[in-house]
Amino acid sequence: MVESEMKLPLSPTLSSAAVLCLTTLLVSLPELQAAPRNSFPGRRVGGGTRGECAARSIVHLVPSSSVFAPGDVSVIALLEGPSSNPQPLEIVLMEASADGAFDAADAPILQRELPGAKNRLALLSLPSSPRALRWESSYRCGQGGADDEFGFITASAPPALSLLVPGSGDREDRNLQQVLANLQESCGGTAALQPLKTALRLGDEVINDSWPEQITVQCF
Repeated sequence: MVESEMKLPLSPTLSSAAVLCLTTLLVSLPELQAAPRNSFPGRRVGGGTRGECAARSIVHLVPSSSVFAPGDVSVIALLEGPSSNPQPLEIVLMEASADGAFDAADAPILQRELPGAKNRLALLSLPSSPRALRWESSYRCGQGGADDEFGFITASAPPALSLLVPGSGDREDRNLQQVLANLQESCGGTAALQPLKTALRLGDEVINDSWPEQITVQCF
């Protein structure tokens, strides 16, 4: 549409520079909206390092970009992998800019510790915020220190890290919002794992045969 308009004679009140500016804005707007999804250095799967606690995976239920618009549902969810000795889970939300940058000196908008649980799908209601939120989830593995004789392996592990953005999001976001809304109806019960694995395109390297077919759903 823009190209056909540019072939028409320009009116005296519309300069070439103005047309170029308008064209640039129309082309750049979708790119700007997509920028966090393409550039945010998140990871929707945390854990996976050595040590019983740190090896347990945490999976944010977000798109593969690790950027998600919760929309009006205002709910986020995560999966906790199998463990014979589950540890508490800490969730931290920080107000951030559109690219995920944040000030570490600021107080979290939410910081919550969930008690340890086996094979859990946890849903959490979001606090109201007009800004993007940087979401980190990690296990409280304690101060166990090194796990091997050389002292190189510690009990810590990379947290799952996602960016929650305002707005209704794209089709993938809206589909996931509906999934989370449906899961809220299962609070206190169980849910089948395979549909979630398929919907989020999680491979066997994330959810394998060690996971159960049904997982407990807890809402906070």
